[in-house]
Amino acid sequence: MAECINCDACLRHCPPQFGAIFNHGPDVVIVPELCSGCDKCLPACPVDCIYPFADWEAVGCPPAWWDEPGGADDPYRHRARHAALRDPATRG
Repeated sequence: MAECINCDACLRHCPPQFGAIFNHGPDVVIVPELCSGCDKCLPACPVDCIYPFADWEAVGCPPAWWDEPGGADDPYRHRARHAALRDPATRG
């Protein structure tokens, strides 16, 4: 099994309507519940490190994966807060 080199090729090939692949810190994560099974990411991976995880439904994902979205390290949360500050309708 090859190790991911974080080139983001899989992320760029995942259809945007699914968004099953995203960056999580230094790692690239594929969320099976969002994956359509189109396999467009497989040939895009230069090191062939994407493989099915047959035990996903039984094991699930690590709870820490869901700590970042909306947390202090979430880059989108920071942008949303600044956008709200710039919006005159949200100023008091």
